[in-house]
Amino acid sequence: MKYQYLDNDSTLAAYLDSLKTRGVQRVAVDLEGEFNLHCYGEHLCLVQIFDGRDYALIDPFHVRIGLIRDFFENPDISKIMYDCTGDRTLLYRKYGIAVKNIEDLLPAVELLDLEKRNLSFVLTQFLGIQPKAKKKFQQYNWMRRPIQKDALEYALEDVKYLFDLRMELLKEVTALNLLDEYEQKNQLVQTREISLNPVPGIFRKNRFKKMPADSRQLFRQLFDSREEYAERLDIPPNFLVTNENLFRLCQREMRIKHIRFHGRVPHNISEALLQDFSRILED
Repeated sequence: MKYQYLDNDSTLAAYLDSLKTRGVQRVAVDLEGEFNLHCYGEHLCLVQIFDGRDYALIDPFHVRIGLIRDFFENPDISKIMYDCTGDRTLLYRKYGIAVKNIEDLLPAVELLDLEKRNLSFVLTQFLGIQPKAKKKFQQYNWMRRPIQKDALEYALEDVKYLFDLRMELLKEVTALNLLDEYEQKNQLVQTREISLNPVPGIFRKNRFKKMPADSRQLFRQLFDSREEYAERLDIPPNFLVTNENLFRLCQREMRIKHIRFHGRVPHNISEALLQDFSRILED
């Protein structure tokens, strides 16, 4: 698979100019990101683009974010995406980028009430395509450079078929007189407000909600302390101390001395964190 790898400002600017020169009005887009799996926080790691003829990959680590913003906020280019919610959230929350003119295909799939809604299943149902197995790359570290060639080709698979899928989905939606409803749903998902200070998912779990108020308060304090140390070390919080251990500590089902740290955690940091945990639990 041939593609352009855009890893400096001049090549990215030239690519964006070429889209305008060629009169490209629609592209397929997807992202790869880091979400507290290999390091702390959320990061944009790769942007995959297919314009119906050519493929391009943008390396956000080596280009100005302003150029990436110019692409995503350009209202003259429609961006075909599949389930844009996560990508919109990452771009806006982390970089202040508000994606314009999205054609999200997931609302069409929802209207058709398919048995499954993941992209692999939908591609098989409508295009007879069996996408490459994802297991190898499910926990791939997109923060690393250089990115492996097979990982780049895997990433492009998520945009390769979106033009054809769009055509088939809209054909089906139109035949069922659902086009207007699809357009309304598509407009809704791309204009939905994005919170800049979201509630961590763990606080929405039933296990947390069902704990007594004092245990919930302890959990929040332990959670915040862990976040500070994880950010300082640039490691995933759950890698430093698991959520399971936080639950057990705040419910007095585990003693602090039984926490075991990974070798990546310096001894002085682990000792300081344990002292903070002890202070929180003794107050």
